[in-house]
Amino acid sequence: MSLMRRLIVVLLAVLFAVPGTGYAEPPAADSGRLVGWLEISGQLREGPVPFAWVSESEAGPSVEGVVAQLDFVAGSDDHAGLVVYLDSPALSLQQIERLGRAVDRVREAGKTVVAFSETYSTGGYLLATRADLIVMQKYGMMMLQGLMSEEIYLAGLLERIGVEADLLQLGRFKGAAESMTRREPTPFWDENIDGLLDDLYAQIVEGIAERRGLSVDQVEAVMRDSWLLSDRQLVRRGILDAVTDRDMTAVLAEHFPKGFSWDKYLGQNVQQAPDNPFALFQMLFKQPKRQSDRPQIAVVHARGAIHMGDSSTSDGAFSDDSIGHRTMQHALRDARHDENVKGVIVRIDSPGGSALASEVIWQAVREAGQEKPVFVSVGSMAASGGYYIASAGDQIYVEPESIVGSIGVVSGKIHFGGMYDKLDIGVRVRSRGPMADMFASDRPFTPGQRHTMMAFMERVYEQFLERVRAGRGDRLPRVEAVAEGRLFTGRQAVENGMVDRVGGLDEAVAQMAERLDLGEGDFEILDMPEPMSFQEFMKEAFGVRSSDVFSSVVLQALLGERWSGVTTILQGALQLEREPALLLMPVVLEVRVGP
Repeated sequence: MSLMRRLIVVLLAVLFAVPGTGYAEPPAADSGRLVGWLEISGQLREGPVPFAWVSESEAGPSVEGVVAQLDFVAGSDDHAGLVVYLDSPALSLQQIERLGRAVDRVREAGKTVVAFSETYSTGGYLLATRADLIVMQKYGMMMLQGLMSEEIYLAGLLERIGVEADLLQLGRFKGAAESMTRREPTPFWDENIDGLLDDLYAQIVEGIAERRGLSVDQVEAVMRDSWLLSDRQLVRRGILDAVTDRDMTAVLAEHFPKGFSWDKYLGQNVQQAPDNPFALFQMLFKQPKRQSDRPQIAVVHARGAIHMGDSSTSDGAFSDDSIGHRTMQHALRDARHDENVKGVIVRIDSPGGSALASEVIWQAVREAGQEKPVFVSVGSMAASGGYYIASAGDQIYVEPESIVGSIGVVSGKIHFGGMYDKLDIGVRVRSRGPMADMFASDRPFTPGQRHTMMAFMERVYEQFLERVRAGRGDRLPRVEAVAEGRLFTGRQAVENGMVDRVGGLDEAVAQMAERLDLGEGDFEILDMPEPMSFQEFMKEAFGVRSSDVFSSVVLQALLGERWSGVTTILQGALQLEREPALLLMPVVLEVRVGP
């Protein structure tokens, strides 16, 4: 369910609320006689709840929430272990790695972890390999397909409708313009993306082999045959530990205490709607509270494409996550001036965007770093402008599967002269000034304009390289060797010096606390920017244009899962109307780890 739909449900629940009980408490049990039940289904939200008036449980499950539940079990004397029910999870490789490390902590605490599912995809099974036992329901399915990527090239479509993308790019491996200007990739982009997929696939196969005590060849043989193997054959091949009935009676009896009780809350209190109408309005108009006298580590969240202006939050329907320079500036300034904030972590998940906005945010990160330590934690990617910003941090943490790099510049415009002719539309451009008509919509660049644009892009590119040199210093002695749009996995980026170490947000927080000499429980996490108030949400919700609604609905219906990637590319193209240079990775690239 999208966040927008969840919000509507919450509003209806508030308006028609029945008397509630406040909080639902987990069951009481003797020490070591609880077994956790953790269900992971569909997608998991990233980052904190973006709305001040919506609780964690109402906003839907998040990666942070699931990690907190796993850590609760790891630290609990009342829990003997945990069953993780994988109900068709749709997780990124980075999320799988982060959750997997949390499962490792449960096992390291001496608790038994059982993974259970009726059907395992590549991603679900990869997470399951972190458990003590992998169990599948009798006659279930194992679909270890591996990785697949799809890239969409629109030049043929644009030609049919009389539109031409007159785009320029610096960097042989950049590829950001190719989706709009070509029918197929260049050899440089093939080399770039094939190298990326090769390493991601190797990480998957090697991880399964290591944790299951198999060779890489054995794992690949099972992946080739998995659709044809019965559940018993999968056990004999070492892929499963057991098959079971739905109630898992035999498995549970063997590995958990007799007469145990289930705990489905795992440390989370589930708040129910109040029955007092005044309390309802108080909840809706609640403002975020930031007052605290305890030491804090600020986590500044930066997710989506980068642009000038304010950040936005995806509602699952009409808007996407984005990183606005103004929002980031204010958040970093507030963290820098807050005496309780001892250190800052910038959590980046971005394909890039505006070169100017990236530079402004880079400066804000450096200014904060002059007064407090600033680490960067990379989620799925810090590409192009995302890496530009990341290079400003003292330390950069990545997941092994994160995508890093794409140092390059793209610019240009979309011109519609051919479409105007097809539709018999007359356009008269009137301009004053030698460069005034550079971005006229009815014509391509003149040779002189193209030369000017290339010279401008070269200046931006050199600035990009200089910012990376300034941020990375001796850790990356030859920036040129990783530039020109090259992409790397997190594992490769550690080796070439683009980042410092493998580790997720949790590891970045732990290392920051150690640097600040703060022990566990001695500090709080302060998520920034602050969540949106109800008034702000309503203002944005009713500010949606009918054209946005129409295009969103139609494109989602036509493109399905590819919707977000295509819209990001189109938004990047439209952004060229306002800004002359973008630091953007081609994001109509979908890497799948299962059906």
